[in-house]
Amino acid sequence: MSAAFMPCNALGRRLARYAPLDETDLRAIERLCAVPRHRVPPRREFLREGDRPGAVQVLLEGWAQRLVLLPDGRRQITGFALPGDVLWRPSGAMRLDFSVIALTPAMIVPINAGAWDQIASESSGMALALARQERVAEAIERRWLVNLGQRTAFERLGHLFCELCHRLDTIGMVTRSDQSQSFAFPVTQVELAEATGLSPVHVNRVLREMRSEGLIRLEQRTLHLLKRQALAQRTLFDPAYLEP
Repeated sequence: MSAAFMPCNALGRRLARYAPLDETDLRAIERLCAVPRHRVPPRREFLREGDRPGAVQVLLEGWAQRLVLLPDGRRQITGFALPGDVLWRPSGAMRLDFSVIALTPAMIVPINAGAWDQIASESSGMALALARQERVAEAIERRWLVNLGQRTAFERLGHLFCELCHRLDTIGMVTRSDQSQSFAFPVTQVELAEATGLSPVHVNRVLREMRSEGLIRLEQRTLHLLKRQALAQRTLFDPAYLEP
């Protein structure tokens, strides 16, 4: 793929990682996203459990979190969405069984479901890329289940950090320096606790342990993985599930 035809937005960059896309495919992605977009301020809920969005909801910029809210107010974060991720794809009259909250200023593009399906029917490359994107999303959900059921607290947090770094790296949002890799990290310790099934106190304790071992540095909403390979080995992180 020549530099002139490199994808311009995060959806195109992410799909291009999953299958070879030609100029026609990339232009089609740009057309899909050429609709009125919604800008969402940080910490604002913009998709609510029980809603029936009629369009495919794609996160083009910023971070968001999927979560389920229990009747007594407890929350379980079930995933972090990054630029280029599909937040929701409608199917019949299905309702959302989760909510989505922006973690940072976010840009959402609602894509007509018929146009989304048509682009896959007209291009084998796009059909493959979209199918692989769905498989990766499902694989991430399975790893999160393993995190909650089998991994230690240290492994849960370290595995999550490695996963986020890998996903951001594929769309050019990681800074590299020797062994260190850094990226913007808007997640609070309370949200880390809600994502990993730990208490905020336990999360704080594990973060201190990681810092003391020289594995991470977290400052000014930036996470530095100082020894990513060592952290990956320590937390049994294998990126194969992110690379269909």
